[in-house]
Amino acid sequence: MDEVLAAFRWWLIIEILGLVALPLSVRLFRHLPDRGYALAKPLGLLLASYVLWLGATFGLLHNSVGGIVFSILVVGAFSGWLYTREKDDRLLALVKERRWAIATGETLFTLAFGLWSFYRAYNPEIAGTEKPMEFGFLNAILRSETFPPHDPWLSGFAISYYYFGYLMMAMLTRLSGVPSGIAFNLGIALLFALTMTGAFSLVYNLVKGAAEVEGKPFRAILYGVLGSLLVAVVGNLEGALEVLHAKGIGSAGFWRWLDLKDLGEAPTTNTWLPTRYLWWWRASRVIHDRDLLGRDMEVIDEFPFFSFLLGDMHPHVLALPFVL
Repeated sequence: MDEVLAAFRWWLIIEILGLVALPLSVRLFRHLPDRGYALAKPLGLLLASYVLWLGATFGLLHNSVGGIVFSILVVGAFSGWLYTREKDDRLLALVKERRWAIATGETLFTLAFGLWSFYRAYNPEIAGTEKPMEFGFLNAILRSETFPPHDPWLSGFAISYYYFGYLMMAMLTRLSGVPSGIAFNLGIALLFALTMTGAFSLVYNLVKGAAEVEGKPFRAILYGVLGSLLVAVVGNLEGALEVLHAKGIGSAGFWRWLDLKDLGEAPTTNTWLPTRYLWWWRASRVIHDRDLLGRDMEVIDEFPFFSFLLGDMHPHVLALPFVL
């Protein structure tokens, strides 16, 4: 029950940040069909974190609940001021004209965040790969009154690494009062949900803006949902190839032609489930290249769903919603 309440608190905070930044988002993205509604959540999180970072870096704010609330109020005040300068009713028109797109985006965000929080609850350990390092950064920021944060490995020094993404997660952690071990997994779920809604907004706006879909109000919404699934959920075909290889389907010539590492040899089992150690890892290293001397070169080609399944809070994962 505590974990459910923790997830609800994170959901509520990001919704509040989205509402705080919504007038600004509607103003900045006024030429988009959805006026940037789905972009308000990452925008609010980004700007509130930036105000906190700037204030705590120059000694004007403390990295505390008070400093965070003040940063959110600053963003809200600026957002409201910029919107009211024009004295228009874009916000009311948005709710009236795009209510189905708004409802779909909110439903998509809530479902994605809830489902991925549920998944992380079954796989919550912060061990292996880079998770301990990332968890160290999160805790170091939480223990720093000002910025740059303390280095968790070199006492007396500051983190010599780009840490703003972890600062955003630390801000949500402190504001929600959730233990950092739970917050780490909620952060992965939040990034997944924001990536889903960011992709939805991008595709929805592209399709809605096309003249050929005028008069078909739900066409753009359906394409937006499909776009979010293609970006955040669908990966490459390597997993399906692993299953076929484990079952012994396909000739030796086919597998040699495919030239995927670990799949060139004859299978050692005759099951549908691969048994090779860390077989699922190969999906993130599909591109197989060689240098001029014929030596193997590994190319990392992680796709979003692999990263979300792995659960590492890499900077490239932290950046996904904001890139979109």
